Amino acid sequence: MIHLLTNLTLISSCVSLAYAQATDITVQDKTLIQRCLIDDAPSTRMIAVGNPGGFNYAFDALHCAPVFAWSGGFLDFKGEVNGRGGNPSKVLGVRQSLGTDTIPFRVKKSDVAPEAIKFHGYRRDAETGEPTFTYAIDGFPVEQKVDFTTANVVTLNFTFPKPSESKNYYRVDVAQVDKVELSEGLTLSGKQVIEFPAGATTAKITLHLKPANKKFVRKIVKLSGEQIYKMHCNACHSLDGSKLIGPSFKGFFGKKHNVVRNGQEQQVLVDAAYLKESITDPQAAIVKGYEAVPMPSFSKVLSKREIETLVKYLSKL
Repeated sequence: MIHLLTNLTLISSCVSLAYAQATDITVQDKTLIQRCLIDDAPSTRMIAVGNPGGFNYAFDALHCAPVFAWSGGFLDFKGEVNGRGGNPSKVLGVRQSLGTDTIPFRVKKSDVAPEAIKFHGYRRDAETGEPTFTYAIDGFPVEQKVDFTTANVVTLNFTFPKPSESKNYYRVDVAQVDKVELSEGLTLSGKQVIEFPAGATTAKITLHLKPANKKFVRKIVKLSGEQIYKMHCNACHSLDGSKLIGPSFKGFFGKKHNVVRNGQEQQVLVDAAYLKESITDPQAAIVKGYEAVPMPSFSKVLSKREIETLVKYLSKL
């Protein structure tokens, strides 16, 4: 289940000088998995994984690789829900590189990029919600689980359902991490190639990450009332008196209008309280004549400050 914050509350101390937004996804007592675009990520097929305790990482489903981790808050999902959506989400922490190559898993030859990469998906642990990713590199099946429950330590656990008759490889630039630990049978060749022996059924690579070199300070973009209107309202509510799906905002504020509340028609004064109610609970009192197309609630899209800003803007039209 995705949990979106519904008011402006301070989030964990890992996020400095920042306020949680209505579109933040927060992790509770079970791992969350969210497919999304992520700002400045290596591909458009990212999977964000948030663990309890604020330990999060991003997995690239296009190249079948975990790419970075961060601690603190999980995701700002505003880009996906504002306006027409489809914009990148932002991670709520300082990224720590895992040092993995763009396509780290290599079959038979460490210096040859795979010809076929197929991501099959993931299965979730019934108790914790943690994912195990399944994919195939040049036809070789791999199951990979990422453990990140301790600060600065990420463990990559591999299971090979059909052990290979030849050596396989995993490319990690050890210069980008503090230390690399390998399970029995694995060897490190040079500074970037980890070798899996032929016949291996499991393997473990533990990466000790370089500590974040700065404190995360969240940048809050303050939108004007007009900007919020254009992003969320103008498709259904005009400013010039023309009739759309919803009533026009021209001359709407400060006047009495007939509404339907609890199935009964009544007259209300359109003031700040009514507008706030209509934004957060739009079915509570619908303007007479506009019952055909129900308006969605924006209580989990707009923050408390944004609602106040929008209402102030509409009150002056």
